[in-house]
Amino acid sequence: MPSTKYTRIEITPEAYRALEAEAILQEKTLKKLASELILRGISKEALDFIKKAGESKKSRRALDSSAMERAIEEIGATRMSFDQTILEKMHDIIQDEGYSEGMLYAVQNTASMQRDELHRVLNICERHGLTNILAADIILNLNKIESSTR
Repeated sequence: MPSTKYTRIEITPEAYRALEAEAILQEKTLKKLASELILRGISKEALDFIKKAGESKKSRRALDSSAMERAIEEIGATRMSFDQTILEKMHDIIQDEGYSEGMLYAVQNTASMQRDELHRVLNICERHGLTNILAADIILNLNKIESSTR
């Protein structure tokens, strides 16, 4: 099975020579030895963090899906139609730069009623803990959500 590639790190020349010497003494590869040394020296908090981050994608998708469903239900219908170009641009901004930048774009590019509604939708998404990508998808499909809930 091929190994996963990770970003390379730079270490000082002295640390590299010491690592090479230790790898020779322990008859290990540099990669294996460096990994063992890092994991041995890492804090319990960091190990717990990576353990939690390693949850199965399936359970994360299920949590995201139920949170998204609850957010969509709370958003409900406003009987308001949004310019699709605005929604597409907001989608890109939220996905790439986050909620705050999406709200800023809404302030600068929409009328007050639409701006207020977009802020409400983003606040609901944020309150339900949706990722930027999920919130961006809701914004992109806001006209469809609105029409399907009427």
